[in-house]
Amino acid sequence: MVALAERVGATYDHVRGSELAEEAALFTDHGGFFTTPLEARRRADLIVLVGEIPAAHHELLLSWHAARPDLGPSQKRRWFHISGARREDTASEISAVLKRVKASVVEASGQPLAAVLAAVRAGLGGRKSIGAVEGFDDLAAALGKAAFPVFVFSGRQQGLSTLAMLQGLVGDLNRSRRATSLFLPSDDRAWGLALASVWMTGFPPRTGFGTGKPVYDPQLSDVTRMITEQEADLHLWISEAEGDKPVHRPGLPLVAFVPGEAAVSGAAVTITVGRAGVDHDGVFYSSRMGTLSAVKASAPSYRPSVSGVLRELADALPEKEALPC
Repeated sequence: MVALAERVGATYDHVRGSELAEEAALFTDHGGFFTTPLEARRRADLIVLVGEIPAAHHELLLSWHAARPDLGPSQKRRWFHISGARREDTASEISAVLKRVKASVVEASGQPLAAVLAAVRAGLGGRKSIGAVEGFDDLAAALGKAAFPVFVFSGRQQGLSTLAMLQGLVGDLNRSRRATSLFLPSDDRAWGLALASVWMTGFPPRTGFGTGKPVYDPQLSDVTRMITEQEADLHLWISEAEGDKPVHRPGLPLVAFVPGEAAVSGAAVTITVGRAGVDHDGVFYSSRMGTLSAVKASAPSYRPSVSGVLRELADALPEKEALPC
């Protein structure tokens, strides 16, 4: 997809582009302290869950609960959860996990997650903050005793300021002790696209080739914005999930690659494609491994892969330079 975008001067994005842009910005604009899932499972004697963790990662978290860390005098693992206020109509995704691991909650009544993290950071630094934080004393005591504390977070609905505040907190801790964090993507497949995009262009998705060179701009290259503001003259939609629907604007030609047999409403062309890991072998980012992982097809079929169809499209263009593998 990235290679085809370069060939035709297109811009590419992901359906979770906003979350992905915030997650990428944490690394590109701020940086921080990070570890791997295996290292967290093996060594962390204190795990602090920060905000909501997507359900796709709950099995991973529970697998740590059953393992003993090899650091810390007691070889026991304590759990905390730093929580922010949620809308009344929003249920917590992680409540069942918190109950299983017996996590102590750190929160401030009515305050968003960024404010709670700021208050915790101030308190650990001996500075005053506005309002009381429930559970702060227990967390501070646990951090003082821990051999290897790990703060586990995701980018889902957290906001860049929240992610940056967390890294500031972890950075402060590293002035006098060891501490780190573990990033669990809001969507593993989206993060896999980000990694592929970076090694091919040097930039994450929301990169465009309108000038002939890759230009990354998370605002200008927001494909949804480009469509609604009539900056796009063709929309190529690629989806392996039948529930997702493309943004549509009357008069804008839409070409859709989808796993279903039915035509996509409003599309000029619908092409049925196979799903990686189902209809054909694939490679995905795995949060459990912290890297890319090969996946065998679970139900091989005749449906072509997305990459195969994209390659055929590229071969049909006037330029005959072959796409990279």
